[in-house]
Amino acid sequence: MTTAHEPVIDVLRPIVSQGLGSVETVPVQGARVRLRQVTTGPASIEGALDESLAVPALIALARQSEAEGASAVVVDCMGDPGLDALREAVGIPVLGAGHTAMHMASLIGDSFTVLAVLPRLVSRFRIAARTYGLESSLASVRSVDIPVLALDGEQEELVARRLAETGAAAVREDGAHVLVLGCTGMIGMTRRMERLLAGAGVEGVPVIDPVPLAVGVAQALVRVGLSHSKRSHPDPELKPVVGYPFATTRG
Repeated sequence: MTTAHEPVIDVLRPIVSQGLGSVETVPVQGARVRLRQVTTGPASIEGALDESLAVPALIALARQSEAEGASAVVVDCMGDPGLDALREAVGIPVLGAGHTAMHMASLIGDSFTVLAVLPRLVSRFRIAARTYGLESSLASVRSVDIPVLALDGEQEELVARRLAETGAAAVREDGAHVLVLGCTGMIGMTRRMERLLAGAGVEGVPVIDPVPLAVGVAQALVRVGLSHSKRSHPDPELKPVVGYPFATTRG
């Protein structure tokens, strides 16, 4: 039961497709987690163009969340679409799933591997690690070669097996000490994957599920009264905007 003092964390889904894991499965105590989804944008995010198409609707959602009393928002995508723009658009904490997961991986292990959905995303994660200052901690990026929209439903067991096989190879061949699920549509697969890894003789390697982690970090920031620096992400100058789901650059 949520009390008036519990923070509200809005998870912003930047795709129009339904399914692909449920934030209701996120184990959070002392906070209320809500899923908010864009109604315009791409069916899935599998590259830079998809990310860009999702950003205007994400900005509108984040502003709506802040106006309706949300304590923080989490971007439900490992590509972190619009992360910097969202931090300019609102004052409440904004966490990106990829940004948070990769930084946490570097905190709990000497090296990490991101398990991407498709080969085309390997370079995207390498660029992200470099941008986030984590290139020296990145052991590798490996692809399980399964499209985002195939992650939900009947193929869950196949996805878990492919993740475990690819993760085991990353540990043995690349020296990964931590594994990061490379798509938020893989939510809830960590325990099954860890069992499969143990069965393959790979133990003691943490597997990060990005959305639950980002929600937990957002909750912690709210509890201690911290948000992103407005020196780093200043409020935009007020000017009109035409053709987008908001009329001005400032909410």
